[in-house]
Amino acid sequence: MPPLKPILISVFVVTVGLMVLVWWNSSSAPKAEKSRQVPAEARSAPAASNPVIGVLDRLRGKTSHAAALQTLKELQATLKGMPRDEAVAWIRSFLDSGKDQPTGLSFEIAPGGTLTEWPTLRCFLLDAMLAIDPSAAAELGRQVLEKSTTADEWALALRNVGRVETSADAAAYLIERTQTLIANPVWQANPSIGYLNAFDVLVHTNAVASTPLLSGLIQQKDRRDLAHAGFLTLDRLVQSNPAEVLPLLAEDHALQASRPEMVAQQFARADLRDPAQCDVVKAWLLDPARSGTDLRAFAAVYPNNNRFISNNLLTSVAQQSGADLAQHDRQGLEIIQAWAADPAFQPVKETLLAMSTRLQNFIGASPIPAGSRQ
Repeated sequence: MPPLKPILISVFVVTVGLMVLVWWNSSSAPKAEKSRQVPAEARSAPAASNPVIGVLDRLRGKTSHAAALQTLKELQATLKGMPRDEAVAWIRSFLDSGKDQPTGLSFEIAPGGTLTEWPTLRCFLLDAMLAIDPSAAAELGRQVLEKSTTADEWALALRNVGRVETSADAAAYLIERTQTLIANPVWQANPSIGYLNAFDVLVHTNAVASTPLLSGLIQQKDRRDLAHAGFLTLDRLVQSNPAEVLPLLAEDHALQASRPEMVAQQFARADLRDPAQCDVVKAWLLDPARSGTDLRAFAAVYPNNNRFISNNLLTSVAQQSGADLAQHDRQGLEIIQAWAADPAFQPVKETLLAMSTRLQNFIGASPIPAGSRQ
């Protein structure tokens, strides 16, 4: 799956989903359950009997994409057919050995957050563990996240912990570990697909306080990969927490100067039917610092209900129905028209009238397809 390659399908479709500057002491996270004991038969069996070792040897030879995929799928079936504790023991034994082997495959995420391709054998095993024993997968994930392995392994470890652990302490731990992943200079210099997909943990954990970090990434115009991942994550945080995130953007003058159109389009995501969001947008529109660029970008997309749809490690995105979008348009139009008639909005009246015309065109047109508006 090539990263960061958007396609428009009535909404924008992207392939990456996507660390706050708040550091938490990992010792405050709940202690993982005691490591499972290796069954006696696994302890006494020769290492060569571990089915993972046989796959390692097969992958070491020159193999095609199809052959590598088939080999891993066969191992997947073998591990699923074993007694759970035995499969977990073999996986732990191999991962503890520190061995690994590239597969020549990608980091391919399927609906639901599991992988259909794995770049290394260790990534395959971390992915397989979640299906075999979720509790053991979360425990192992925490162990991986205390070592400097690879960004792809960390992404899967974060997913495994996030799937199983739902407490506030677990969320804080996930945010701190994801922050560490993003800040790793080696991983950041050459971000893998797993690295970029790990940004999704911020959306999963509702990490509103990550807004300053994401803003900093978005402003890195010489790093389009990091900027795009930061934007996608911020955009989804605005969708889920507009009343909390938009005030932070209103105060972020550096971001507004660097990416004025992007910021304006985030304010266009606000639902003016909600009093808190309405107040935030009013203040932003009437700020004397608003430029023509800001206002044009805002008017061009309000109400911005476009959705970036992707297969993510932890989260999913629901589309809105055409009926919901039409209702939003009608009610939003009423608010915009009221503002246009209010003398307090005289400085932005032209913008409001343009928005009113645009919304009237939407409402008078045929029903809006689900999730679609430009």
